Amino acid sequence: MKNQRPEGKRQTELNLKRLLWLWTGWHLIVWTLLPLFCNTCLPLDCIEAVSWGSEWEWGYDKHPPLSGWMAELFSERMGDAGVYLLSQLCVVLAGWGIYHLALLLKLDAVRAVLAVLLLECIYFYTYSSVEFNVNILQLPFWSWAWFFAIHALRNDKMLSWIGLGVCVGLGALTKYIAVFLLIPLFAYWWQRGRLPEVLRKPGLWLAGLVSLLLFTPHLLWMQNNNWVTLTYGLRRTGSDAALWLNHFWHPLEYALTNIGILLPLLILAWMGRRKQEGLRGNVPRGSFALFISVYLFMAVLSLLTGIAPVTMWAVPLPLAVGIWMVPRFFLLRIRKTVYAFVIFMGLVSVVAYSIVYGLGPIIRDKPHRVNYPGPAIAAEVESAWHIAYGRDLDYVVADEWLGGIVNHYGDDDASVMIRGLVARSAYLDDQMVREYGGVVLWLKARDATDDLTVSIERAFPDLNARFQDIEIQSDLIIPWPRRIDGKAGRYGLAFIPGKL
Repeated sequence: MKNQRPEGKRQTELNLKRLLWLWTGWHLIVWTLLPLFCNTCLPLDCIEAVSWGSEWEWGYDKHPPLSGWMAELFSERMGDAGVYLLSQLCVVLAGWGIYHLALLLKLDAVRAVLAVLLLECIYFYTYSSVEFNVNILQLPFWSWAWFFAIHALRNDKMLSWIGLGVCVGLGALTKYIAVFLLIPLFAYWWQRGRLPEVLRKPGLWLAGLVSLLLFTPHLLWMQNNNWVTLTYGLRRTGSDAALWLNHFWHPLEYALTNIGILLPLLILAWMGRRKQEGLRGNVPRGSFALFISVYLFMAVLSLLTGIAPVTMWAVPLPLAVGIWMVPRFFLLRIRKTVYAFVIFMGLVSVVAYSIVYGLGPIIRDKPHRVNYPGPAIAAEVESAWHIAYGRDLDYVVADEWLGGIVNHYGDDDASVMIRGLVARSAYLDDQMVREYGGVVLWLKARDATDDLTVSIERAFPDLNARFQDIEIQSDLIIPWPRRIDGKAGRYGLAFIPGKL
């Protein structure tokens, strides 16, 4: 490439940009339309996010507010397609952040594009990216935070430091683990021998102030709601100090799982390494720290505490792997092989998703959540309420899944009392439900022919004591969409009449 004429170099760069835009279009079009055609209902995390976002609170029972707000904005305007599109926007924005970061770290345009295309070989950014959640929304904040931070160090521009602060603040408003994006940055600065210099820069402290200001409203919300999100996060770790074996098994399991997720890249690394022929690659100094430092941090934390890192916590961690891997393993020398491998992995992901979810109702005895009759459930529930009371449905008492379905697919946008617990539904209380009334909804049996059904007392143990005027209704029998065996689910339905 060094010997190319200016015209040839410009044409090469143009072709590379076209390739990157092709990757962008692939995600925005294919990975938005594919789940829209395959699924009859949004995945659980999407349903939860939309349900939370409809309340426009500064926090919810599991996470900070930003994922809910974004899901609500996109679903309100585009329905299910908007939520799928939102996921892919997160992926492509993260990819473009990695592209500009690679250029900033002195990779040429070819290697920078390859660093982005390698993301197509990672399960998190294809098959799994369909389910919008807090992990997916983190992606652009991680890649662009790294870009702004390294750009700020090189040019000492206050706007870059502010960009870092905004990314960290918005990342924390998505998921607390977003602060871990600072670990690769500090590791990068340390590896470059510039950490003491960075710590003395006013811009770094300005970035911290900006992120704190963005996070403060949620912090106040947590204080007023018994720190409910922190409690949920601790429960998810599965930590048990009494089980000493966890200190060894959990980090080993975490390492093996992530090695499996990165296996396609390991294969490419092996293929590229065979082509070295004794040459040395120009690997950006600090790029390995950007890629590996959080993995090591999580493994050590698990080793010391016994916590079980959740696989999906690792979604943003491999974003920078291509920046280190492309020059380290000489992937430019096997560029055509890399392109073919990326295309192959992209097609495999599409085919796999089509089979698992598009044909899911036919090949699975137990319906997957995305094959649920979500719109039909919401329509039946609201219709029964309207016939009985002739007014909009304001509240639904249900688990996060069925309640979220009624909220999202129903016309009345009913607020959800999650599992009948006010502690998980800070935006309402029992008095509001007593005043306006509401629906109680639960799954009695996956198979409507099953006589062993779940009673309302079992689904919501203290509900009858809190609402003594509950009226049990006839069960809802709703067929599973696209099932060739005609099976249907049985749902329990009850009304809290209200005083209106």
